[in-house]
Amino acid sequence: MRHFKYNIDLTPRPTPRPRLGRYGVYNTSEYKKYQNDMMFLIKSLKIPTDDYSHLSARFFFPYPKNTSKKNRIDFAPIRNKCDLDNLAKGLMDVLEKTKVINNDRQFSSLFLEKRYTLRESGCIEFELHPFVNK
Repeated sequence: MRHFKYNIDLTPRPTPRPRLGRYGVYNTSEYKKYQNDMMFLIKSLKIPTDDYSHLSARFFFPYPKNTSKKNRIDFAPIRNKCDLDNLAKGLMDVLEKTKVINNDRQFSSLFLEKRYTLRESGCIEFELHPFVNK
């Protein structure tokens, strides 16, 4: 079965709760910039539009500056930083906005991880598996 693997060099951010203002609901300007940056990077990957049924994603965060060098382990799991579903929601929203997928409801399975990396900045790795009807 064919699948597509991609890497985005952008530190992940969770989807925040929408804010309520005088003129309705909105997202923060920082999150809008993050989404626009991710949209640009995903468009540059030229991902083919297809009926994808499975998303596998790994979100890598750089270690906090106050973590000592001897305590840093590459690919160590993260337990206390942001909710995993909010990270996935941001990625799926951008895949939908860039027309890679029709709707994020089409995924029947998700595999998600959040980990630390020794790199200076974070990244997002994801794989898309097309629906196969046999």
